[in-house]
Amino acid sequence: MVPKDMLKSIVFFEDLSDEMLERMAAIADLRHYTEGEYLNKRRNPADNFYIILEGAISLETEDITGKKHNLETLMAGAALGFSSLIETESKRYLCDARVITTPTRTLRFRASDLISMFYLDFELGFLIMKKIALIAKRRLLYRTHPLASLTA
Repeated sequence: MVPKDMLKSIVFFEDLSDEMLERMAAIADLRHYTEGEYLNKRRNPADNFYIILEGAISLETEDITGKKHNLETLMAGAALGFSSLIETESKRYLCDARVITTPTRTLRFRASDLISMFYLDFELGFLIMKKIALIAKRRLLYRTHPLASLTA
């Protein structure tokens, strides 16, 4: 549990009512990480959704030779762990999320808690998933933009 005011200052939650923020704050955990730690690893079960409060996290993947590649660096205010909220049989993270600065602090939400809350409050679920869809679209455009210049 964290104070509601902590969520009020985060752009990701800007569309939520005070009552929604209170319920979200009640299921949030404040987590601290040091450089080199992983929030999640690719192909591991996707159980948590995160909002970065401070620090930086590298979203990484590995090529067939085992070399790591940075897909994107996320800073304070960014969200990650979307895979945990998509209802599929086997929820798995799509990339590694490695802490690259110390200190890094996040809000961690258990996906099962969020999904239960979304089923009880469809408006809250819609507002959160709408925000996630917008961010996912931006990330997709960011990651595929270089491909467009290769085919032109």
